[in-house]
Amino acid sequence: MKELFGLDGKVAFVTGAGSGLGRVMAEGFAKAGAYVICADVFEDRATEAAQAIVSAGGEAVARQIDVANEASVADAIAQIKQSHLHILVNCAGVSAVPARTHETLLEDWRRVIDINLTGTFLVTRAALPMMFEQGGSIINLASILGIGGYYPGFASAGVDYAASKSAIIGFTKQVAVEYAELNIRANTIAPGWHGGTRLGEARRQQASSGDEERFYSAIHSRIPMKRRGQAEEILGLALYLASPASAYMTGQLLVQDGGWTAT
Repeated sequence: MKELFGLDGKVAFVTGAGSGLGRVMAEGFAKAGAYVICADVFEDRATEAAQAIVSAGGEAVARQIDVANEASVADAIAQIKQSHLHILVNCAGVSAVPARTHETLLEDWRRVIDINLTGTFLVTRAALPMMFEQGGSIINLASILGIGGYYPGFASAGVDYAASKSAIIGFTKQVAVEYAELNIRANTIAPGWHGGTRLGEARRQQASSGDEERFYSAIHSRIPMKRRGQAEEILGLALYLASPASAYMTGQLLVQDGGWTAT
């Protein structure tokens, strides 16, 4: 099994590694043997994640990165000391306070698209040359909201977020076919609603206790498993895509949503 799922000797660059799904993947890859570069816009969170990995016996360093800033991305990639990058995870992402389309602010639209979509492009573009010689695995994070709309009668998801995540799916497929001959694989994970992340902070800060109860009640009633996913539940799928176990898989969308899209 270690030959299939082990990451010994691999170098992984994970954006959004300071919290939530990104941190789960960064720590999990390190336990599987990878040297992990924990990248996050919040330097203290990236440092905390890297230190946790080292304290657990793994290898990691922290990097501050603003994925929406071309110069910041170039600098972070240039600091990679190894000559080859084996795994790239584009997990950095944000959402705005949910609003219906006619109420969505242009500044929110631009911020979400810049970080979620343009950020994925900038980091991928910068990292690709480091995979040309030996191949690699690119894992991009989309969302079930990039597959289908959701409106339970009140604003609970933003069109800016949905558009960015839908575009990531198409972006990943294009990268996959362009670089398949170089043994560079690109796949997308579309998580459903997960706890243990900071993604909904903006919404939670403005919502009353009644609003939150209505929000989660509507979500849970829509999920066949009747619960949100836990952040740590992303690891098995991510480890599969990062490892030799998925060597012949590229350009695919893997959905992890408790049955949301099956209904």
